[in-house]
Amino acid sequence: MGSDRPTVISTSPQRHGLIAGLLAALFFGLSAPLISVVSGAGSPLMIAALLYSGAAFALLVVRGFRGHQQQESPVQRRDLPPLLGLTVLGGMVGPICLVQGLTLLSAGSASLLLNLEAVFTLLIAVLIGREHLSRRGLIAAVLILSGAVLLTESSLHGATLQGTVLIAGACLAWGIDNNLSQRLSLRDPLQIALLKAIGASGPMLLLALAAGQTLPAWPALLAVLAIGSGGYGLSIWLDLLALRHLGAAREALVFSTAPFVGLLFSLLVLREAFTSGMAMASAAMLLGVALLIKEDHSHWHRHQALHHAHRHRHDPAGGDPHHSHNHPGDDNGPANPQRAYWHAHEHQHLPIEHEHAHVSDVHHRHGHSQGL
Repeated sequence: MGSDRPTVISTSPQRHGLIAGLLAALFFGLSAPLISVVSGAGSPLMIAALLYSGAAFALLVVRGFRGHQQQESPVQRRDLPPLLGLTVLGGMVGPICLVQGLTLLSAGSASLLLNLEAVFTLLIAVLIGREHLSRRGLIAAVLILSGAVLLTESSLHGATLQGTVLIAGACLAWGIDNNLSQRLSLRDPLQIALLKAIGASGPMLLLALAAGQTLPAWPALLAVLAIGSGGYGLSIWLDLLALRHLGAAREALVFSTAPFVGLLFSLLVLREAFTSGMAMASAAMLLGVALLIKEDHSHWHRHQALHHAHRHRHDPAGGDPHHSHNHPGDDNGPANPQRAYWHAHEHQHLPIEHEHAHVSDVHHRHGHSQGL
């Protein structure tokens, strides 16, 4: 069954996803204004390559500390097409557009325009991915996106059309990336993030060097690698965890706090002006996130039969009815078989009907004809 000894743990998956998403937003939110400081040290292609080189290094360090006791389902051959798509769009197109846009916009303007990523992710998830948002979730979305509009309107006076289009292009690439990543959220998040970082940094670095571009001076080089390690390496890994537990639509709302983090950094460190519009927008965004955290979407629904492999919680007491299957010959369980634990293996979901609080994760892609 599982190849590693399972981890005994008890926690709320949705709360875990919210914490992971907010931490991912924190790291990414700080990266945009920091990149603006070092964007002149090299070409957009070189800076983007180094950002993902730093990401790959950080993820390798995390993997070294965690070892192989991860109880996760590894990437499979059928996962390669979406993995390639998110690597090209999220790992190459997005960062190159962002770095180029940062050379044309102020740090505050660029940070705030990153709210468009939430818009694109949300639209794709709901309209194409058929994810669901409850009424409270929709109110939270309106508040957060309204805050984004207020922030953008209050700080676009120094932006150029080309810079705005570039940032919007980066956000569209990341919106598609987020929805592709959510489809892979059952796989090992650390492995996906590492493959994405290596797959993006290697080709971009080779292209930059082949084009005659040189590495930045050592201080700038180390700074870019450090920004990439947190803003792209740790952020991508944590965001994949959030996508697994929240779905792409809710992850987009949580991650939309990242521009707010960038704004604070621009105000406190880069000394940009703070306006009344920014204050109102900040209040709207924080209220939206609070509503999202308190959301409780529950109704009677039916699960169809499903066969797949992923990390899940085995609870002998029946705490997770989605994974109450047998484990014949499982020698990797805990010493106390009555304790719940995490592991990963191929398993079959039988049809089941019940009611409980849930989000639009991979186990809950069902219709909501009653508008719940």
